[in-house]
Amino acid sequence: MRFPNTFFCLSALCRLLLFVGVFVSGGMLRAAEAEPSRERPMLLANYYTWYHDGSHPTLAWRGWTRKESETNPRALAKQREGEPPPSSAIRPLVGLYDSRDRAVADWHVALAKAAGIDAFLVDWWGTHLDRDKNAEQGIIAACEAGGLSWAILDERAQFHHDLDAYAGWVVDAMKRYVSLPHYLKIDGRPVWYLYQVAQNPGLTPDQFTQLRRRVEREVGEVYWIVDKIEHDHVEARAGNVAREKRIPDEWLRVEEVDAFAFYSTFSNFRADRYEQLVGRYRHLTNLAHRAGKRMMLPVHPGHDNSYFRDEGDFYVMPRRDGQTLRDYLRAASDAGADYIMITSWNEWPESTVIEPSADWDDPYHDLRIVAQWRGKDFVPIPPPDGHVISGSGLHFTLYVRLQYFRRGLCGCATANGPGRTGYRTGLHAPSVGYCRPPSN
Repeated sequence: MRFPNTFFCLSALCRLLLFVGVFVSGGMLRAAEAEPSRERPMLLANYYTWYHDGSHPTLAWRGWTRKESETNPRALAKQREGEPPPSSAIRPLVGLYDSRDRAVADWHVALAKAAGIDAFLVDWWGTHLDRDKNAEQGIIAACEAGGLSWAILDERAQFHHDLDAYAGWVVDAMKRYVSLPHYLKIDGRPVWYLYQVAQNPGLTPDQFTQLRRRVEREVGEVYWIVDKIEHDHVEARAGNVAREKRIPDEWLRVEEVDAFAFYSTFSNFRADRYEQLVGRYRHLTNLAHRAGKRMMLPVHPGHDNSYFRDEGDFYVMPRRDGQTLRDYLRAASDAGADYIMITSWNEWPESTVIEPSADWDDPYHDLRIVAQWRGKDFVPIPPPDGHVISGSGLHFTLYVRLQYFRRGLCGCATANGPGRTGYRTGLHAPSVGYCRPPSN
């Protein structure tokens, strides 16, 4: 039967679908109870722009696979037809996307805002492999349009061979970016995060001072966050686990450093539970605060690099159904962090992501946890039009539709076809719209 061009929704059917969805999904549909609103540290998430889909003329599938994955039995077992062996143990909800895909970037911004994330730290390599263009056409444009703050996480601070040339790259980038309306500023100054590897750092305190003078002479004052941590052998030998990592004294004395940070625990020590974290985090935060600096602490939902590392050479940090992420958030907050950095939004090879994944019963599971910690009631946002929901099928379709039913939106398609913001599932089900009755 062909209905007129109207919307329909039978309330009894909606109630039945809601009951079925709760029964089928178990805990998946239990919306996180929002914690009472309270002050939290600024929350940032690391965002990567490494990725290309299979249509790129020279860098097809860049970021989604690695040479090592070609012989990795786990990666080979998960390889899909028409795609390379994946370097990630989990798969994005929207499939292997391109970082320049503006629709995906807009979706990411909307999700981050819905979860209570304050800003993205956008991974930056300058012009290497055109990653600057990936960022500018994708996530930077989306942040500027969507009103989400963002700043640069500068990996070139570690990976450069000529300090003068590197300083020039930083000046050029700052002139290009920091005047944009949504570039993150703290204390009125644009934020710049200098990434460093603890075992072989790319900058000494003297080199940082040279860099700062050159940059600020041309662009004005900057809010410098320096990634800096090292092993304290004396404390480690004494068995003081909570004090076995420190911020080097020579860096604590550098007046122009505004805040210290470190990208991850897993490259410095192995921990995934609150009691393993909070003592270490308090010690590092106290060191920064006593020196008059602020502290940014990392938070991880998990880690798994087993799809490109050999047997015995990989590390898996268990997600524990979200408890790892909860423990990290609690430990960083209780330690007195000024800023919290989620590693990561979308570092897929190491599987540290909170971006929705097709491999989770609730693809928005981690974002729901972040929102709960921020005191927000998270509402899932469907993927953009034309993006396949990888492997999720009708179970996920029902799940997202019911989230909209619960908030008074109609999840039914139009009588004569799909509604606006339709999408396809991995089972190639018809497009389903999330529609309100037409205003006229």
